[in-house]
Amino acid sequence: MAAKEKCMELVENISNSSGEEILLYLKDLSILINTSQGASEMVSLIPCQLLFRCLKSSNDKQNFYCKSILKKVLQFEKPDAVVLKYHDYVIEGMNHSYFEIRELCLSEVERCSRSVNGVLALVDNVDLLSYVARCIADENLICAKMACKVLTNLSKHEPGLAILFQHQLQSKFTELLRKKEVIRFRVFDIFIDIQKQSDEAFEACKVVGIFETLLKELEGDDILVQMNCFELLSNLASSSERGLLYLEEHGVVVKLYNMLLSTKEDPMMELAVPGIVKFFGHVAHLRPVEVTQKYPQFMEQLYSQVSCGDLRLMPIAVETIGVIALTDAGLHAVFNNPARNKHIMKVLFSHAMGSDSDLRLRAFETLSSIFYSQENFSEELSSFLRGLYTAMANKPFQAFVSVAKQPFESLRCSCLRLMKCLAKYEWVQQDMVACPGYLEYLLDRKTEPEKSGRELKYDLIVELAHSPSAKQVFGMPYLLKLREYEREGPFFARAESTVAFEGAD
Repeated sequence: MAAKEKCMELVENISNSSGEEILLYLKDLSILINTSQGASEMVSLIPCQLLFRCLKSSNDKQNFYCKSILKKVLQFEKPDAVVLKYHDYVIEGMNHSYFEIRELCLSEVERCSRSVNGVLALVDNVDLLSYVARCIADENLICAKMACKVLTNLSKHEPGLAILFQHQLQSKFTELLRKKEVIRFRVFDIFIDIQKQSDEAFEACKVVGIFETLLKELEGDDILVQMNCFELLSNLASSSERGLLYLEEHGVVVKLYNMLLSTKEDPMMELAVPGIVKFFGHVAHLRPVEVTQKYPQFMEQLYSQVSCGDLRLMPIAVETIGVIALTDAGLHAVFNNPARNKHIMKVLFSHAMGSDSDLRLRAFETLSSIFYSQENFSEELSSFLRGLYTAMANKPFQAFVSVAKQPFESLRCSCLRLMKCLAKYEWVQQDMVACPGYLEYLLDRKTEPEKSGRELKYDLIVELAHSPSAKQVFGMPYLLKLREYEREGPFFARAESTVAFEGAD
């Protein structure tokens, strides 16, 4: 009760004070609501309008305490309150000189944009959205990203998508596209995300000409701008067949292939190679056979780069193989030569076992993609994958187990993902049984201290517990232990009883 009375007193004092006094009262109020129990009851006594008015100060300390309190109070408001109740204050906040105030207001608008009622409120207040669009150019990256997120959230709802393509907001985007490169590409990035939502969203993007504007960026001589283009074009091509078809119709795929062919004559173009390879990797994921036949030089580049020794090129090449090989058609498109297949698998295994940390992670993810297969895989596919598996090393699974026991979480998790992809194959299960200590390791819950590791190990256990060949390979007693692990869940901890002795310290 005393805390609530103190809160009411401080609110009254803030309302009737000025200058340094307000700063002291705000500081006391901030401490009170962050240290007292029942803060949720107290925040209802603090009017947001009062706090928003206090933000007009040029005193950084006052703004800091005011923002801290306001952030706490707004958590207890409905998401759409920021538009329906505090519209004008939020617009002022998005224009505040103190970036943390801009960040707070934008984060509240972003929270609003995640609810249906919030989207409807924003659609009815396009003036506020215009200010959000302006924040795309914010010098603070967090604020700029928050503004971008608001707009992509809107595009997930039909009314929100429609408002984004009306004149008032489109004129703002046109202004932003006249600014410097980093801001232009933020706008492009938003619309690449928007077009993924639906056929209607894609057509709307096409009608307003945003794709054409992006393609014009390729025509300049600035290689860094072109590299940024490749990233966005990869996203467009990989998002849907319609995106790839658009790029083909506008000659982009052929243009990029010709750029790839010209890298030997133009040393500067070598900087663009990773981006172009990544682009063709996404295209090949959708159309593996067509790409390997129509663009053979891309595949030759890919095969050579995977072991070229250049840490700028190898990670992209390794990742791209994984992107293509994720589908059965892509797998056979990449691995279509027995001698080369063996070489590529040995290289991927070598990267996974002892290369640069980033390259190791990418190699594990690519191996996971190679051995990933739908549940109803054929014996023919299983035999093909077994050939790739044995090509890696004499005892590849034993090597993977050694990585799974290392103290590096990211590596362990990548290795567990690979083990889960491998677990469905009977020939891998036989290697599990033959690997010293592995069956005990599987059932030991203490090997994974983090949540992500426990969940991944649980997924591996479930895969084995439901495998048709598990009973034959592991035996019924062990299979029952796997099923018990599955029933108990990923976070089960067995209670350990202790005995206390009288007189013991």
